[in-house]
Amino acid sequence: MKREQRSFFGNHFGAKGTHSPGEKDVPVMITAYSQPNVLQQRMREEKLTHGETVMANLSPVRLEKHETGMVMYFCPMRTIQVLAKFTNGDGGSLPSQATIEGLKVNDGLKPGLYALKNVKLTSNGTMQVMVTENTKWEAV
Repeated sequence: MKREQRSFFGNHFGAKGTHSPGEKDVPVMITAYSQPNVLQQRMREEKLTHGETVMANLSPVRLEKHETGMVMYFCPMRTIQVLAKFTNGDGGSLPSQATIEGLKVNDGLKPGLYALKNVKLTSNGTMQVMVTENTKWEAV
């Protein structure tokens, strides 16, 4: 009987399923071309303000291969679905810069459009998209 190998990151950070031999987790990053202005606009549409922290789904985002991992783009994003609110905002303006923290995929994940589910989204200094134990990627 063939035994399946599962990755800690694959089970917890979105690359659900099994890893084949040779597959590994690769980092997801954003670049100057990732269009954080789209994330900012979608946050405004949800009436999120500076300092607010929520659990959310972002959909869709685009992943493209890069020599050191995958690059995430906000440009196709149509919705932010707020699942829970952790802290209220102060009513101030949202920052224009974005960062991501802890996002990874297995290297078998293909470039394309994905719903990024169960991420922590906050906006203190920068708009921050952070992995949680329930974060996962779903093909759109």
